[in-house]
Amino acid sequence: MAISEAARADLYTGLAEVLGRDRAETLMAYLPTFEPIDVATKSDIAELRTAMDRLRVELRGEMSSRFTTVEERLDRLFLALIGGLFVVVAAMVGVVVAVL
Repeated sequence: MAISEAARADLYTGLAEVLGRDRAETLMAYLPTFEPIDVATKSDIAELRTAMDRLRVELRGEMSSRFTTVEERLDRLFLALIGGLFVVVAAMVGVVVAVL
């Protein structure tokens, strides 16, 4: 429950009468102040949720695109390695045949 500024002022006055001004100020410093601008409303939370959902969709699309690119590059690399392996095996067979 939020406390109005009038209620805070009344509390301070009562504390100052009982505890003295210095102690009242010390105690009041530990009580949180209420700033209406700091409170999030249901619509603020709904807007944040919508923005987060939009960001999640964009991020998934971006990641999917990048993973597709990486997958294509890995496929080309794999084919190049297999091709190179066949060349090395063929060269070794040629050397063995030539020696025999």
